[in-house]
Amino acid sequence: MLVTVNALPLAVGVLFSCSTTLGEVSVYGRLTLAMAWALMQLVVLVGATWWHESRAASSCEPASATTTASRPDGGTW
Repeated sequence: MLVTVNALPLAVGVLFSCSTTLGEVSVYGRLTLAMAWALMQLVVLVGATWWHESRAASSCEPASATTTASRPDGGTW
């Protein structure tokens, strides 16, 4: 999921790096289209990583239980 979400912004970023005239288009003041896209790509990456980490941390999978029989020689760890 993390790679899928970031694939399109990365592909467009590569396109901007190949075309300097497209990346130099002014969006607001000195902010160019390429700079705005790079900033948006950073926000998407950080947001997707945060979302992925929060889902991984709240996973409902129980930890594997250890029993006395699974320990070496039945002793404590």
